[in-house]
Amino acid sequence: MAKILIADDRQLMCSALKTAFVMRPKWEVCGEATDGREAVTKVSELQPDLIIMDFKMPIADGIEAAREISAAAPSIPIVIYTLYRNDELDAAAKQVGVRSVVSKQDGLLHLTGSH
Repeated sequence: MAKILIADDRQLMCSALKTAFVMRPKWEVCGEATDGREAVTKVSELQPDLIIMDFKMPIADGIEAAREISAAAPSIPIVIYTLYRNDELDAAAKQVGVRSVVSKQDGLLHLTGSH
């Protein structure tokens, strides 16, 4: 069972992601975070296998949180899921150890592998 941590400050997005992931028999959402600081804390508590994280969040954005998570747990893949995808964000994400940046406009298909 793959454990997934979702970090997004909008509850509607968290719910949509959670619904998409629970439809996969070997995936489990182990936790949710509403800001980057909470995501960093939950990683050490929950030991997820994958982190799906929004870029724009309060307290610490996805890049700041990814930098801390990658330093502490470099083997956990992080995917930034954002409305604000551009080349600059892609480069910043890669520098802090993010595996992929996925645009929310591309939908959930890219995250769930259903395309």
